[in-house]
Amino acid sequence: MSRKRLGSIDRDSVSEMRDVAERAAAERRGMAASKAPPIGKVAGSAARSIEDELLRLRRENEDLSGTRDLYAHAKSAGLVIEQVPLDDVDAHALTRDRRMLDKSCEAWEELKSSLRDRGQQTPIELSGRSSMSGKYQLVSGYRRLSALRDLYAETGDPQFSVVKALISGGRDRVDVMVAMIEENEIRQDISFYERGRICCLAAEQGVCATIDEAIQALFSRSSRNRRYKIRNFTVIHSELGAVLDYPEQIGERLGARLAQALKDGRGPALVAELSDRDTKFATAEEELAILTEFVAQQGRFAVAQAEAVPVLTAEWQSADGVKVQARSSGGRIALKLDGLSVSSAEELEAFVAQLADLLDGQGR
Repeated sequence: MSRKRLGSIDRDSVSEMRDVAERAAAERRGMAASKAPPIGKVAGSAARSIEDELLRLRRENEDLSGTRDLYAHAKSAGLVIEQVPLDDVDAHALTRDRRMLDKSCEAWEELKSSLRDRGQQTPIELSGRSSMSGKYQLVSGYRRLSALRDLYAETGDPQFSVVKALISGGRDRVDVMVAMIEENEIRQDISFYERGRICCLAAEQGVCATIDEAIQALFSRSSRNRRYKIRNFTVIHSELGAVLDYPEQIGERLGARLAQALKDGRGPALVAELSDRDTKFATAEEELAILTEFVAQQGRFAVAQAEAVPVLTAEWQSADGVKVQARSSGGRIALKLDGLSVSSAEELEAFVAQLADLLDGQGR
C-alpha cells in the first residue's frame, strides 16, 4: 500500500468540489433569471397598468361630467342654496304689497334672536339679476333679509353680511310676480286692496298690458268672484291710493260699495275730503268712518249728495219680452238689454251699427 504524502492534492476531491460549485452557480443563475422577467413581459405589464389607469380616469371623468350636469340643472331650477351678499339683493325690484315691517313687535325680535343664535335656517328665494340694477330680485323672504341687514348694521359681524338663497332663473316677470304673490298668500293672507294694488302697478310698469290682463295673469287660480272683488279694489287704488292711510283695512263689502261710488263719478268729493288734512289718521277706524259716511252719503257728504247730479232711470219692454233699462248720471247713459241674443260677432256688430244709425238720426 502506497502512503499519501502530506499536502498532496486529491484529484477526485477537486473534481467533486468543482461539480458542486458549478451546480450551485447554475442554481443561482436560474433563480436570478426567474426573478428578472424579460423586457417584453415588463413592457406588457406596464402597458396593462397604464390602460387600467386610463379607464379608471375616464370613468371618473364621466361621473364628474354627470355630476356637473346635475348640479347645473339643479342650480338653474333654483334647488341649490347659495350665499349671496346682502348688497347684491334688490328687495324692491318687484312690485310688493304695502305692508310695512313692524319692528317693535315680539315676533320681529324673536326672528332676530333666532338668526343671531342659530343662523339662517331657511333660505330666501331670489330671481335672476335685473337688467337695470344688476342685482338679484327678491321673490320671498323679505323679513329674513331685513332682519339680517339689521343684525349686520348692529354688529358688523361678517356672518350676517350674506344671505342663504335659492336662485331661480329663466322665468319671465309675470311668473316671478305670481310666485311672490303665492308666497305672500301662503304665509299670510294679503288684503284685497294689496291684490288690487299689485295688479295696478303690474299694468303701470308694463309687466301686463292692462289691469284686467294683470288680474287674469296674476290671479289665474282664483275664482271669477274673487277676481271681480280684486277688480273693485283696483278702482279704489287708482282713484284713492294716494290719499288713503289704511287701505288694507277696507273690507270686501265696504270695498264693493266704495268702488261703485267711484264708478258713479263721486270720487272728487272724497278725494277733496281726504286731502284736506295735514296729518295721518291716528287709527284705521277714523279713516273707515269717513269712507262709510261717503258710500252712505251721510254726515259731511250729505250736502254733496244734494248737490250731486241726479241719477235718471227709464225702462221699456216689448210684447215679445225684449227689455231695455237706461240709467243716466253725470253725462253718461248706461243701457242694459235683456231678451236679445246674437250668434256671431257679425250679428253683434250689425246691431251696434243699427243703434248708432238711430242715434245719428236723433241728432246725437
